[in-house]
Amino acid sequence: MVPFDPEEFHDEALKPNGIDTIFGVPDSSLSGLLSYLAANKSAPQHIVMANEGGAVALAAGYHLATRKVAMCYMQNSGLANALNPLQSLAAKEVFGIPMLLMIGWRGKPGIKDEPQHALIGPRLLDNLRANDIPFEEIPDSIPQSREAIGRLISRSLAKNTPVALIVPPGAFTPYTNMKEAVMATHVDANRAVTHVEAESWLTSNFDLQLSRELVVRRVLAHMAEADVSVSSLGGTSRELYMVRKEKGEPLSSNFFCLGAMGHSFAVANGIRLRPSSGKVFCIDGDGSFIMHLGNNAVLADISQPDLVHVVVFNGVHSSTGSQPLTISRDAFLAAANGLSYQRKFFVDNIEGLDRALSLLDSRNTLIVALANDSASASLPRPSETASELKKLFMGHFT
Repeated sequence: MVPFDPEEFHDEALKPNGIDTIFGVPDSSLSGLLSYLAANKSAPQHIVMANEGGAVALAAGYHLATRKVAMCYMQNSGLANALNPLQSLAAKEVFGIPMLLMIGWRGKPGIKDEPQHALIGPRLLDNLRANDIPFEEIPDSIPQSREAIGRLISRSLAKNTPVALIVPPGAFTPYTNMKEAVMATHVDANRAVTHVEAESWLTSNFDLQLSRELVVRRVLAHMAEADVSVSSLGGTSRELYMVRKEKGEPLSSNFFCLGAMGHSFAVANGIRLRPSSGKVFCIDGDGSFIMHLGNNAVLADISQPDLVHVVVFNGVHSSTGSQPLTISRDAFLAAANGLSYQRKFFVDNIEGLDRALSLLDSRNTLIVALANDSASASLPRPSETASELKKLFMGHFT
């Protein structure tokens, strides 16, 4: 095939199919196109993530709030990183969330490549079939590529499933305007970063009055009608579900992130891409927070407005039997304090939590709430299907 000009491919194959929001992790097979995106498309419409699963979670949140399809790019070896949210969040058997994957095909049979691709490369198509992800290999011309992408997106929307465009090495010419172009990607290693220290209102090391359930209740009490929330999997979502049902409140303002371990903040960031008068709250657990800390670091630095990340630190994996986290409280707080949220609060009682929630403004904010590990032994599970919960949540934005 004759390599495509990256700008022409973007303007004549992606853009006409409605692809204007793109996330991913770079791959050399896609180098020319990705260099074009880096130089010409700014965050948050183009975000280079630390992990492919985070890109999938962003695309999922974006679709939930906008009903639009985002593109996620990755190398085929990075598909393994993306499989958890693809299988447990986006799959048609779970929430059913459309998105377009662009996968660079290293180790394609018949093309000599590096040894690390010897197993992954020949099995790419079988892996996609095993995960029920429809795919096409990129055609030989831009008009044909536009048609192929259109077919894939139509299938993605009709079947509520991720789809994939497979791209072997050599598909794109190098992008030559990198030096002349102002790098539009938001995260710039050369820019000065103003570090904001957390406001720490910690009162006790041992007598923790907050529980995860109490944190959930206080966050819900401070949410306005236009606000929405994303709750991480396990006890956090089950407690939020319990409180909403107990109060007879609708479920439509919360997305219960029942899968995608460690990716709830990325889902919340994807939702935040829709212009809204309300805030997006992410109610997260400590294990979830550190599972993909690199993605959280990237997203904190993007600094989307009106985004509040509430992390409950109780030091254990509650929903699996309260196994302890292998990180101390002080180390956890130090890691959190090093991230570039515009505001950070560390609290360990109701007064501190309420104060932090009452001080929220448009700046993106992290609240770490130190809590005890108490939890109800009989938390309810949603009686609604994942598809029904998705429909309720998406109805909030109509």
